[in-house]
Amino acid sequence: MDFRLQLGMMCYAADFEQKKPEYLEGLPEKMKLFSQFLGERPWFAGSKITFVDFVAYDVLDQHRIFEPKCLEAFPNLKNFMSRFEGLEKISAYMKSSRFLPGPMYLKIAKWGNK
Repeated sequence: MDFRLQLGMMCYAADFEQKKPEYLEGLPEKMKLFSQFLGERPWFAGSKITFVDFVAYDVLDQHRIFEPKCLEAFPNLKNFMSRFEGLEKISAYMKSSRFLPGPMYLKIAKWGNK
């Protein structure tokens, strides 16, 4: 939740453009922590998908949209994202007309508002 809130607070900040470079500079280290925690497991809590994986997917996806290259150095996170998106019901939903990839934030946000 802290990680999600950091992105949100920055996106609503009046000085978003000044804060963005520092945020991007620290992003690889934060992604590294997720990568290390996931390790070789298919899901964050072990061998079976749990609600934790839905939360992890969501926060990783927000950051992937914010900085598309943020997962490049972490093959296990990229595989996690692909595995999650490949789940039958998730895949069907993402292909449906009901799927809305955005906006992530309200119109007053400096980023993610469209």
